[in-house]
Amino acid sequence: MCIRDRFEAGMRLYAIEEPSDAQVLQARAELARAYASRKLDANRADEARKALAHLADLTIFSVGRVYKGDPYVLQYIVKPGDRLDGKDGVIRRNNLRIPSQLVALINNIERAEQIRAGQRLKMVRGPFRAVVDKSDFAMDLFLHDVFVRRLRVCIGAPETPTPEGYFRVTLGGKLTHAPYTPPVSSGKPQRSILPGEEDYPLDAQGHWISLTGIKEMGTDISKEEGYGIHGTNDPASIGKAASLGCVRLSDRDIRLVFATLYEKWSTVEIRE
Repeated sequence: MCIRDRFEAGMRLYAIEEPSDAQVLQARAELARAYASRKLDANRADEARKALAHLADLTIFSVGRVYKGDPYVLQYIVKPGDRLDGKDGVIRRNNLRIPSQLVALINNIERAEQIRAGQRLKMVRGPFRAVVDKSDFAMDLFLHDVFVRRLRVCIGAPETPTPEGYFRVTLGGKLTHAPYTPPVSSGKPQRSILPGEEDYPLDAQGHWISLTGIKEMGTDISKEEGYGIHGTNDPASIGKAASLGCVRLSDRDIRLVFATLYEKWSTVEIRE
């Protein structure tokens, strides 16, 4: 089936008023393949993104709802002594490769530590990945190869550009209330700026996701160079080239990205 046929088949399924679970999942699969091909024209790509974002809300981000036959979503019954995080936690035991914040989000749990024996949890099989398109000031978020959301970003200013290439979320590199040190290449003093201090550039919760270049894919940038994804105290900068090289997101969007990208397993591609 050619890309245009997949797109049209997916849109026909998406337009069904009361679709079965199988029809919803097939619509998502056809549109995801069409969009991932990068061969759709601008109008069809926009249609596919909107439909896929809505399908992601239904199938992935909805609270508790599991569509029968979904290869990316499952239901888990909590056993006595279970916890989500840690070496022996549910996430690691089941190779889910998602942050516990996502489990809390899609099960309407205030904190991941609140799970109890016998509770039915909606779980997602990750990892998620991100693609940043600098020319569009956009981040596309994917679950495997299924597009789920487009987010607006701020990128590096012309004098401190965001590096292009292939990155991995650094193991141990996701923090809240994180201290901030400017990227080495910015030429700024290498001092740690703490939350609450003047010139602290992150959001109020201090979300920080450290990035490490993937050498095997030609990106030789270490975590020590200081690049990452973070929230911002300057929401007006979103959609502009204004940072010291990092990728900035709005308060709402950094919370979503923080809840989906998983240390070591999630990748971030940054394109011109």
